[in-house]
Amino acid sequence: QIGTSTILLMASGKSIGKVAALIKNASKPCVVLLSGAGVSTTSGIPDFRSPGGMYETLRPDLLTASEAEKDLMREDPTYVVSWDIFSKNQLPYLEVRRPFILGLHDSAPIWKPTIYHYFTALLEDKHLLIRHYSQNIDGLDFKVQVPSTKLIPVHGSLSQVSCEGCGAAMDTKKFAQLVKTKIKDIYGQDTSAPQTSSQITCPKCSLPLVKVRGLCEERSNETSSNALFRSAPLLFRSPQPSTVLYGRNLPASFEENAAKDAKEAAVVIVAGTSLTVFPAASLPDLAPTASRVVVNRDYCAGMTSIDFMNNDRDIMLEGDCDSVFLDIIEELGWLDDLAVHRDDMCENSKELLDGRLKAVARATKKDR
Repeated sequence: QIGTSTILLMASGKSIGKVAALIKNASKPCVVLLSGAGVSTTSGIPDFRSPGGMYETLRPDLLTASEAEKDLMREDPTYVVSWDIFSKNQLPYLEVRRPFILGLHDSAPIWKPTIYHYFTALLEDKHLLIRHYSQNIDGLDFKVQVPSTKLIPVHGSLSQVSCEGCGAAMDTKKFAQLVKTKIKDIYGQDTSAPQTSSQITCPKCSLPLVKVRGLCEERSNETSSNALFRSAPLLFRSPQPSTVLYGRNLPASFEENAAKDAKEAAVVIVAGTSLTVFPAASLPDLAPTASRVVVNRDYCAGMTSIDFMNNDRDIMLEGDCDSVFLDIIEELGWLDDLAVHRDDMCENSKELLDGRLKAVARATKKDR
């Protein structure tokens, strides 16, 4: 009996050609992208949810937190990035995020964009991108030439820093320096890190703590920073990367654009996500006629209406994201366009691209 994975492997070459044809034959912006952690792992950024990821390996005892807070993190590791704890104690969040923040914004950042990220830029260059919805907070989406109007960081981004209290923005490099000198390293990688963590206060608010009116802990339906500020009984007025904490609403731009974009799309490409985090995972369901392509290391459709076996418009491309998107780029005839960005890629993406360019050169020479 032939299993699903075998069928997908047999069809993968044909499917890549089909996906490339859908993109190539478009006469207007036609592609909507939804990306997850799998598109950034080539750069060395860990996947939080996969086996061995941060949520599975979190050690609450190492964090600057009360015993009650540590118990909640043991019960549910995602609590460490929730609004409930951040509104009372910012330090666990910053201790967990420390290597991510420094990896992007230190004087010598270690994480760089992947082939997937430059695929998004190529779509934009060729006027084919409707919108890129990114679930990643790593900020790599902002490092390629895609206009901010075409990019919606569904869960926020480490590339932007703002105060949860007053909304004031803060320079990212200055914030990274404060994280480096004030937040301890729970991973044991930085010998220059302080032994204990101390608060990072907002340069505009000045005070680290403030009591505010309103005792209701349920989220306000208002979306302004002032409304969010009023909704918490006790809040650290402190700058943090502009990420969406568990227990907070997604940015208004998602609700304003998702349904419209999906309706206009000819192709919705889902990359590096298991489609289990809602409402972001609902994006493919909003596309009534578009071909829906899932690129992921593991076979998945999440809890969506995607049905690879019974719906001709649904395509599964199983494999490493960079490898699959390199195949699509080659099929589109865009390898030379991608090579322009080679020096700005992470090392693993460079090696993959170099190998493909050499293989193509050898094949071309042989044909002659």
